[in-house]
Amino acid sequence: MLTRRTAAGAMVGVLAVLVAGCRGPAPAADEALGTTPPPTTTSITPAAPTTPKPTPTPTADISKLSAAKILAKAQAAAKAAKSVRMKGTIADGRDRMTLDVRLAKGAGQGTIKTNGITTTVMVIGKTAYLKLSDDFWRGQAKSKAQADAVIGLIAGRWIRTTLDSKEFSDFALFADKAAVFDGMFEPTGKVRKTAPRTIGGVPAIGLRDSDGTLWVDRATGRPLRLETSGTDVVTFTEYDRVPTPKAPPADQVIDGEALGG
Repeated sequence: MLTRRTAAGAMVGVLAVLVAGCRGPAPAADEALGTTPPPTTTSITPAAPTTPKPTPTPTADISKLSAAKILAKAQAAAKAAKSVRMKGTIADGRDRMTLDVRLAKGAGQGTIKTNGITTTVMVIGKTAYLKLSDDFWRGQAKSKAQADAVIGLIAGRWIRTTLDSKEFSDFALFADKAAVFDGMFEPTGKVRKTAPRTIGGVPAIGLRDSDGTLWVDRATGRPLRLETSGTDVVTFTEYDRVPTPKAPPADQVIDGEALGG
């Protein structure tokens, strides 16, 4: 039920392109997906409302609907949300990725750890910013001298690149929440409903297929947790509460062309 060409899966190929560009001469100087408790949010300080907001009227319990109709509502609700946080682990071929990605309107940011290497990504419009760990460069460079040269040149700054090039176009997923969800909840085989369960304190209904289980909020239809075969789990939290990222200060950015890509 989980399509691998998500923001996390797309990154594997994009990073390979980035590494290849930096290997020249060393620079001069019936049911699908599940829950972890919602993480504490420290980056958002909502303004205090001047007047109390009315409590939304609860919708009907969608668990009474067919599995197909519940899945359709989950797909629509995920795409309609203004923002969301995706966190968990998924497999992409031989690679196992741990991701923590926040998707907002026209922008997104997050970290993805693949085979022990952590990458931080921020996308705003057509511009992508990357932060690759020193371990990444040491593992990809042809020599220690080359790795040291690249690390020294970057000096902990963000690498800026554009999404206009074919090689980096997959990063656009970080700025297009709807595109991320387009194929994420496509079922494999017959979808069945499971018994109701509470996910992160929210009453949920499960949708199971041959690959795993998707847990859906019984009131809103929003996906809460995706459990795929094995130990893969991705949670969906902070709906409509993720702030739009801001570009890093200019002194913390280096143009990707400086690395020879």
